[in-house]
Amino acid sequence: MNSAHTIPALGKAVLLMEYLGRSDGGATQAELARELGISTSTCYRIIQTLGKHDWLRKVPGNRYDLSGGILSATMKLVQYLARYEQCQPLLNRLAATTGLSTKLSIRQGNEQVTVLRAESPRPLSVSGKVGARFPVIEGSVGAALLSSSSAADIRQLAETCGEDIAEKGDPEIVMARVESIRCRGYCLNSKHNRWRIDAMSAPLTDVNGQVVAALTLLGMNEDFSEGNTESLASRLLAAARKCRELV
Repeated sequence: MNSAHTIPALGKAVLLMEYLGRSDGGATQAELARELGISTSTCYRIIQTLGKHDWLRKVPGNRYDLSGGILSATMKLVQYLARYEQCQPLLNRLAATTGLSTKLSIRQGNEQVTVLRAESPRPLSVSGKVGARFPVIEGSVGAALLSSSSAADIRQLAETCGEDIAEKGDPEIVMARVESIRCRGYCLNSKHNRWRIDAMSAPLTDVNGQVVAALTLLGMNEDFSEGNTESLASRLLAAARKCRELV
């Protein structure tokens, strides 16, 4: 998106709301200004404006937090997320049949966010927290979420990525994974990440063919051995098809 056509003050207000959405117990004005890199006066005006519309409220400790007024603007989002929650039984079944942890991720701007997960039935396994955020270009999840994006868009995302990850330095890594998805429907990221785990992802698309989420299997390198990959991919793709019918 062309930054010349955006409103900087509105962008700062959005960042402030996102920060409070991730915080536990709100934040002071000084903390918000410091963490978001905005001036105290700008932060004050944003808080006053959002407070006037009951999107923010003051809480004990001279802190600010989200308020009930924002609900009217987020009802569609609540319904949107409810559709994904219908996929939880499918994730549970996929975890049970593969023995691996599963997760469902969506894209939010330049990030990928985990919205659902199902734990492996094994005593010890790889997992991921709901709400965890990573750069959208990272790993097999990133490739699935970007599988309908152009090479130019992927390079732009890599250039603006704030994390020191391999995909930032070499966008061709992302594009190779995207090509795998376009050819086979999924991609496998084997140990080529900062977490030293393996992950296999497939995109979920809507009726218009737009990618809306990514379904992922998580495990160790031995879980995705050559003799096991085809079976796991088949189960992943079958689950992804069923999830598409729900979202």
